[in-house]
Order: sequence, then structure tokens, then C-alpha cells
Amino acid sequence: MVAEVEETALKLIADSMRSYSQILKAVAEIEEASREPFDEVLKRPFSPEKLAEMRNRPPPDLYAEFAASLFKLTAVAPKLQNLQALTTEEKKISNEIEIAEIMAKIAASKQ
Repeated sequence: MVAEVEETALKLIADSMRSYSQILKAVAEIEEASREPFDEVLKRPFSPEKLAEMRNRPPPDLYAEFAASLFKLTAVAPKLQNLQALTTEEKKISNEIEIAEIMAKIAASKQ
């Protein structure tokens, strides 16, 4: 059992490193295309104006899911920089936040 847990942990670390590498590459591409630091680019979609505009874009139930996920994410966001600071229960809640899937649906919805 201990060996299985250790193997799972090592696979998780490897997968995380792959994901992090992909994120860094995407961030670099965004910065090159926008000629701005990523944190400045990231502020725009979450500005009050854009959030208000987004409210009218997807179906209302999808926007409601987005808002609910955003509130859940806000509750754990301060601790996300240090995953060890999250309790086991907070880690489970983080898994329930489907904001990535919801944002992809909103981005794909017709304007």
C-alpha cells in the first residue's frame, strides 16, 4: 500500500511538472503576442466591465455556475500558492470548482 501511494505521488509530481511546463510556454506565447506581462493581460477578463459583459454572453444558467465557482475559488485562492496550507477538506472543495470547464464553455458561447 505504501509503495502504491509513493508511486502515485511520483506520477502526480511528474504530471504537475508537465502541466507547469505547458503553462509556462503558453504564458510566454501570450506575453509575446500581447507585448505585456501576463498578469496585466490576466486582469482584463476579470475586470468589472468584462464580467458585466460576460453576464450577457452565455446562457444565464452557465453564468450562474461561473459565478458560484468564482466565489468558491475566491475562498481558497489565498492558499493556492502553498498547497500544503490547504486542509484536506479544502483540497477536496478545490476539486469541485469547475471554473476551467465553465470558462471554456463561456469562451465558446456565441457573443
